[in-house]
Amino acid sequence: MINISTVSRLFVVSVGGTIAFTITGLNTAQAATFSSVNIFGDSLSDPGNVFNLSGGLFPPPPYVQGHFSNGDIWTDYLADDLGLNPTPYTSVIPSTEGVNYAFGGATSGTENIFYLFNPALTGLPGVQTQVDLYTQQNKSADSNGLYVLLAGANDYTYGGVDINGTQGVVNNLSSAINNLYSVGARNFLVGNLPNLSKTPLGSSNPGLKDTVQEHNTLLNQEIKDLNQSLFNSNIALFDVNKLFEDVINKPDEYGLTNVKNQCFSATSVPVFLCSNPDEYLFWDDFHPTTKGHKLIADAAYATIEKKFKPVPEPSTVLALTGLGLGLLLLKKNKIPTS
Repeated sequence: MINISTVSRLFVVSVGGTIAFTITGLNTAQAATFSSVNIFGDSLSDPGNVFNLSGGLFPPPPYVQGHFSNGDIWTDYLADDLGLNPTPYTSVIPSTEGVNYAFGGATSGTENIFYLFNPALTGLPGVQTQVDLYTQQNKSADSNGLYVLLAGANDYTYGGVDINGTQGVVNNLSSAINNLYSVGARNFLVGNLPNLSKTPLGSSNPGLKDTVQEHNTLLNQEIKDLNQSLFNSNIALFDVNKLFEDVINKPDEYGLTNVKNQCFSATSVPVFLCSNPDEYLFWDDFHPTTKGHKLIADAAYATIEKKFKPVPEPSTVLALTGLGLGLLLLKKNKIPTS
């Protein structure tokens, strides 16, 4: 006759081994897998939308491939990390893996400040308009997609387009999230702002530090509130501010030697272009080098790893159920566990 105590012990040992194996396997899955990524923002995230609409004239060389940098930008690197290939909004054929709607000059609202520099660039969208473009094209959003928003810097650095100040900018971002949620978006990565007074452009305006701090505080609270009010949503804050502060304070740890000056200046006489851009944080007076963008992307992906967990495999659920049954058998038969 088979001893039920022996069977119970063997069952628990077997299940325990299954649990250990399955959990070990789970730990190798670093982040959730998304089926698409859609991006909304300004020149930091623009994959070439302004460049395409300007007929390839803006931004001109030595800006590279329509990026406001000297190479790939953070959204390019992040998409690679996610194993996805979103296309620019201005592409003829949009990708099923997502679209990048970001336009240089975008504010958090409907305005775009590039008309201040080139009248031919009037009519370019702000972030809220970009979201409208998405919702018009997608009556039902990909619920397994990731939606990335990073904006607000243009609102503060070019004359305060938003008359409501920091609260108005945060309200704009909140509205964008709500509009995307209303059509089915559930996963959001939202960036805060770095200390803009540390950029070459903002160095003459130390008051930007307090403005950014207020913006980030309001945004952090708004994301907490949205996570509570929007059922089944996951809105992760990407702390760009913390990253830039760390890079500026410890540049050698990131392989940089200059985190204060710009590598390229079209306004200097003669035009200035450094010989070692990979050692600079800033490409021009506002935008990071491609090396700086890579640092942003690495930190963004680290946030995704932390905030978006993979769904357990069915084998894991089965193993956990088995463990529960095993423990019930032990209790029923009063078998000591040690």
